Amino acid sequence: MRLEGASAHNLKEVDVAFPLGVLCCVTGVSGSGKSTLVHHVLYAQLAKAQELPLEEDAGECRAIHGLETAGSVVLVDQTPLSKTPRSTPALYLGMFDEIRAKFAATTEAQAAGFTAGTFSFNSGKGRCERCGGSGFEKIEMQFLSDVFVRCPECDGRRYQAQVRQILLEGKSIDEVLDLTVTEAIAYAKMVGLPAALKPLEALEELGLGYLRLGQPLNTLSGGEAQRIKLAERLIQRSKAGAFLILDEPTTGLHL
Repeated sequence: MRLEGASAHNLKEVDVAFPLGVLCCVTGVSGSGKSTLVHHVLYAQLAKAQELPLEEDAGECRAIHGLETAGSVVLVDQTPLSKTPRSTPALYLGMFDEIRAKFAATTEAQAAGFTAGTFSFNSGKGRCERCGGSGFEKIEMQFLSDVFVRCPECDGRRYQAQVRQILLEGKSIDEVLDLTVTEAIAYAKMVGLPAALKPLEALEELGLGYLRLGQPLNTLSGGEAQRIKLAERLIQRSKAGAFLILDEPTTGLHL
């Protein structure tokens, strides 16, 4: 893929070619224009061509060649995945639907009239009424950032007591959310969760085996957020090819 006449910030009429199908690194001293070239020109121009939302105008370039070969463009950076404790790795990577369905299929859940929706902590009748299933209560500070404290009603477990009594191979739904990725892989194999196994193994492959399924995404570091975005892409690697742009991989990404 070739950019001609890239001009933005301290870039002045730069021509550059990016080889495809390989891991290509853009290096240089601080202030040389790496981020400007990759973010503000290359990514922004590709996103603009694919009608993706942009927070600011794309950097100028006289011409860009190879758009048709790129597939979808994906920016894997360290921006936060969520600002609230409601989103978790299990939700973000789409494995929680299968887990909830498995709990709803148990004899005890069916006898109680529970459905998969009952085991959702973001909606439904099974979530803790006091915290709304977030497991935390937000305290708004006048001059400081908001503070989240553990819900005193459910003790951060998100669900009402009767929902937590339903067990799947000895674990309640909140205990499953408290599993690490490594522990969850063994659990998924034991109870039969094939759809959840693929994202779990991708997280393990990226060095996130210590992460808990129910950990709020707003508590992750920038590098962890970046790796989860990369895991999402690895799950879909069997689909059409994508043009991946990794921001500061030597800073945030696991070896």
